[in-house]
Amino acid sequence: MRIAILLLVLLQSACSYSPRNSDEWWYERMQRDHRSQCNQLPAQVKAQCLERQGGTYQEYLKQQKQQQPPTTPASESKNQ
Repeated sequence: MRIAILLLVLLQSACSYSPRNSDEWWYERMQRDHRSQCNQLPAQVKAQCLERQGGTYQEYLKQQKQQQPPTTPASESKNQ
């Protein structure tokens, strides 16, 4: 029984990690590094630093997509 639980935990944790060297993996690594640096700051600044910490990679992509101006196809830009 214990072995089955251990295998389930290992399988779940293996599935939750993004592939090494993917964009998501780099984003998560950057976030971990930033949190580590925040934790080395004095308590007053640490809380603010951690609040500025970004969310998940999916939230980051959604935010980036919203910030990009809409693109026009090349055929339309020639006509203008």
